[in-house]
Amino acid sequence: MEKHQILTSAEKKNIYCDDIRKYRDEKCYPQDYMASLLGITQSAYYKIEAGAVKISTERLAQIAKILGKPIEAFLQKEQYNEQLKSEQKVYINLNELELLQKTITQQQNRIEELKAKLKKRDDEIEKLKQQIIV
Repeated sequence: MEKHQILTSAEKKNIYCDDIRKYRDEKCYPQDYMASLLGITQSAYYKIEAGAVKISTERLAQIAKILGKPIEAFLQKEQYNEQLKSEQKVYINLNELELLQKTITQQQNRIEELKAKLKKRDDEIEKLKQQIIV
């Protein structure tokens, strides 16, 4: 079973029903065809497009899948744009995180190199001490 995005009740209130019809028209799907795919009557489907009934997250996910659109495409534009901005921030933060991880790895490698140099220097000091004592 596909994992669906969970919409908050505020997001459910902002479903832009006109987009459901717009995307259905783009696919040239009649209402009765959509209704049959959803397992509901044409009248019930009409009420969804008209915004006369509340639509569940699962039902919206079904409609989105049939129409080949992400659930976010059915949210009011301001809300969709805010969500995109939020996703971009996460994307930027992930890039920054990746850069930080690379920097940490480089620093860890440098620490190992310096430890090796210190060990070599300590070994040389011990050899010199041995030569002085002898």
